Amino acid sequence: MFKGVLFDLDGVITDTAEFHYHAWKKLGNEIGISIDRVFNEQLKGVSREDSLQLLLKYGKKEGTFSSEEFAQLAQRKNDYYLEMIQAITPEDVYPGILSLLTELREANIKIALASASKNGPFLLEKMQLTPLFDAIANPADV
Repeated sequence: MFKGVLFDLDGVITDTAEFHYHAWKKLGNEIGISIDRVFNEQLKGVSREDSLQLLLKYGKKEGTFSSEEFAQLAQRKNDYYLEMIQAITPEDVYPGILSLLTELREANIKIALASASKNGPFLLEKMQLTPLFDAIANPADV
């Protein structure tokens, strides 16, 4: 018998991909880079900073922003994303996940979240799942 279960967030517990796409699209438009869903597939599961590097490379704007401007762009994208995910509720949890988490908890199996998303803890709170997790690996802390 296993002692613990490790979950990812996006695509496992809920789907925030659409929010990410619209936030990247908005930022891209502001800096003169138009993206589509095909390009957006490259950004899934990639950190915000690495995604921004991919976006700038795609738009042929690598090296045009200082380190400070780069950080501001990454933060701006996250601000857009955070605005968009304010509407997430427990109803956005994928079907079967809550019952699975509850069954694991009742069986005394440890539950952890490991996500590339720096917003993982926030999203778990919005979906009211935080109390079910024994550990949450936040890439901002790693």
